[in-house]
Amino acid sequence: MKTRASAKTMKSEMAPDEVEFLCTLLAEGPGRGGHVEIGTAAGGTLCAMMGAFTPTACPPFVVVDPMTYFPDQLEVVQANLRGHGLDPSGVDFRVGTSDAVFARAEAEGERFDFILIDAAHKIRYVMQDLRWARLLNPGGLLCLHDYCEAHKGVMWPVDRFVRRNPQFIRERCVHRLLALRRESDAPVCITGWDQCWAAAWSLPLQWGASLGKRLGRKKQSP
Repeated sequence: MKTRASAKTMKSEMAPDEVEFLCTLLAEGPGRGGHVEIGTAAGGTLCAMMGAFTPTACPPFVVVDPMTYFPDQLEVVQANLRGHGLDPSGVDFRVGTSDAVFARAEAEGERFDFILIDAAHKIRYVMQDLRWARLLNPGGLLCLHDYCEAHKGVMWPVDRFVRRNPQFIRERCVHRLLALRRESDAPVCITGWDQCWAAAWSLPLQWGASLGKRLGRKKQSP
């Protein structure tokens, strides 16, 4: 398995302006309830988010990830936290797929004040991840990374979600990081039809991405 660059640099896979925006949002305070990161890479973004708080004011953090992004991913994340003076034991690492972990969290009635989705970018997985919005408290923030035309698998389901859930208001989008605020406790609408819609678009988007890569390689060849 090819090692991700972030496993060596230990840095966030977000752009610096995105990390700065994210930390500003957290400093302004969506609440001091649970904060969830779905997809953590080497933990660079996690370190930045936790570092936005003083040790006594840091809310509980939950990390959801299968930990198969690169070899020894969990150990790398924990080492990264220690390198930033943060205690890994203060993070609730839930190793598993977002789908499985969400089912348990929903069944147990968990609620959160902040959710960051930055996991698999395929359209069907993003639509699944958006179900976490059901667990967000009113006033809480839902952030999504790689929201841009280059990542239609992220942009399309998010746009569909916002159209169908007007209680989520666009706060701001910096580069590829979109922040939504939940304005009310109105039920979140993500249905089986939404999942079918995402599944129907999955192959066309995959084929389009593959074709784009092939055309790009042809343009680069002498």
